Amino acid sequence: MLGAQHLDWEEVKSFAVVADAGSVRRAARALGVHHSTVSRRIDSLEYALGTKLFDRQPEGFVLNAAGEEFVTAVQDCGGRLNSAERSISGQDGDMSGVVTVTMAEPIAVHTFGPRLSEFTDMHPGIEVHMIATTSILDVSRREADIAIRIDNNPPQSLVGKRIITYNQTVYATQEYLDSQDFENDPEAARWVAWDADDNKFPEWTKETEFSKVPMWGCFPGAAMQLSAAKGGLGLAMIPCFIGDREPQLVRATKKKPIKARDIWLLTHSDLKRTARIKAFMTFAEKVLRDAKHEFLGII
Repeated sequence: MLGAQHLDWEEVKSFAVVADAGSVRRAARALGVHHSTVSRRIDSLEYALGTKLFDRQPEGFVLNAAGEEFVTAVQDCGGRLNSAERSISGQDGDMSGVVTVTMAEPIAVHTFGPRLSEFTDMHPGIEVHMIATTSILDVSRREADIAIRIDNNPPQSLVGKRIITYNQTVYATQEYLDSQDFENDPEAARWVAWDADDNKFPEWTKETEFSKVPMWGCFPGAAMQLSAAKGGLGLAMIPCFIGDREPQLVRATKKKPIKARDIWLLTHSDLKRTARIKAFMTFAEKVLRDAKHEFLGII
């Protein structure tokens, strides 16, 4: 039971998930229960409150005025609970437990994967859960304890430091470069495009020798860009710490690599006192700084 009389936590939780999902069936899948259970909980909550919270429409459940007011109160309550959880976790001085870390997959695979055994040797009681994603997980809501973010403007709600700025440059296979006449027929070549933009000649290409080469396709991910370039599809602007590792690729330019984005090591202020969090952040900073020449593309 919650503090409010007649309100059941499972019912309130189900309400919040339905409000977010817009559908009882989608909410049921998220909660791992049958959709009839979710419907029953919503009916029971509305009965306890004495008012309807949703308009039942063919396309799903839509919050009405009362529902909008109630979901704001539930979100505020959830924020307070998360804050309390962080504060309590921050008092933990034991070098044991789980540390959940989020970072982009290339950094997880190339930079941290080969060195995680060093951390476990130093701290055998700490278990690392790695979430390799470019999605921005919410550290404030404990979706992760530590974030290693590629971001020039990190959230002000988090604490930490900028470790390094990584560089990028143009890569392709040598066979592809040899097959093209970039000087006399540049439009016969192609850039591997990150997104499906109508602009075939974006401004950033002017920093390269290939400003007259058009964009082609849509490959919105570092792994897809890399794979396409390795397959001989075209030119790709790739971070040096990824491209320089690939024997199938060569740098397509003699120009110095271009500054790209910052890499930040971040956590929530309520967690920075936790021993296991401090231990991994110290380790992570060393790993990132040790890879400085790779991030800068110094070869």
